[in-house]
Amino acid sequence: MTVYKKGKYFHYDFQFRGVRYSGSTGCTTKRKAEEFEKRTREDAAIPSKQRPSITVDEACGLYRERVEDQPSWPTTRYILSAMVKGLGANRLLADISQRDLQVYVALRRKGRKPSTINREIDVARAVWAYADKTCFDVGERPDWRSLKLKEGARPDRELSEDEECRLFAELRTDVRDAVDFLLKSGWRRNEVLNLRRADCDLTHRVATTRIKGGDIVRRPLNDTLVALIRRQPQVGERVFTYVCQRTSKTRTKGKRYHLSATALRKPFEAALEKAKIDGFRLHDLRHTRATRIVRNTGSLLSAKAALAHRSITTTQRYAHVLDEDTRKALDESESRNSPEVSGANVA
Repeated sequence: MTVYKKGKYFHYDFQFRGVRYSGSTGCTTKRKAEEFEKRTREDAAIPSKQRPSITVDEACGLYRERVEDQPSWPTTRYILSAMVKGLGANRLLADISQRDLQVYVALRRKGRKPSTINREIDVARAVWAYADKTCFDVGERPDWRSLKLKEGARPDRELSEDEECRLFAELRTDVRDAVDFLLKSGWRRNEVLNLRRADCDLTHRVATTRIKGGDIVRRPLNDTLVALIRRQPQVGERVFTYVCQRTSKTRTKGKRYHLSATALRKPFEAALEKAKIDGFRLHDLRHTRATRIVRNTGSLLSAKAALAHRSITTTQRYAHVLDEDTRKALDESESRNSPEVSGANVA
């Protein structure tokens, strides 16, 4: 029997026909735990009580129903498509081994950053977890942590006023307003790119957006943000669009389409290169706005509200701005008549 004590209760852990069964027995004595585990083994052996199988394509479709309304869906959709193609649409989740995933990750690494690969691994883990939660047979759960790549530490960076001028001078005109909105609002990228006209009440200067995690919040708009929204060409339901630079199967050169993260990435990176701005990411626009709010208001609570953080703990990362102001205030408050320490002895 494979039962063991973990905390208050005994747990079971065994494999049957390549499928792993584990969990708490809810029993505090070994004898009762062994009886529980025996019944679980018997249930696993009865075909009618076995979990139904699920393919990679079906599991990704199941997960899609859960997350397609979230702001991050465009990125998640791309990752799911790559999984279906790379792992095999008709392969069963229960048949995919740790080695299969190692090979898949190795192929995905070519030309991509570790952070991008780790994001894909997180989505894959969520697909497996949701299929398991929905009572499908997912086999032995992969060791997702061992698949993760080491990411180089890259601190957030504030955009200086000079860099801001240079950046906007080099930005393509059709994406400039979207970048300006990102900087002036402090919203997350997907909040801005997925903003619909129906979400905006410009008369009362508020907008409704879906933030990270899926929560829907009301966002106050100042006059600058309202003006940016008002002057966007009315093409489709989304506020921010871009002009297609090259004809493809789904796009025609010269026409406007919804501005996606992919469509924004190239012109933004090109502008950074032309402006000679190093080590700056699109997400740093949000960091820049938060830093400026704290510096100019001295209020972490104001920054928390503007960035729609769930907890003030997250906003505490900007407390160093207040420390700088405190040091400056201490320096400016020192009396100019304070006696200086002299090295000479007075007779």
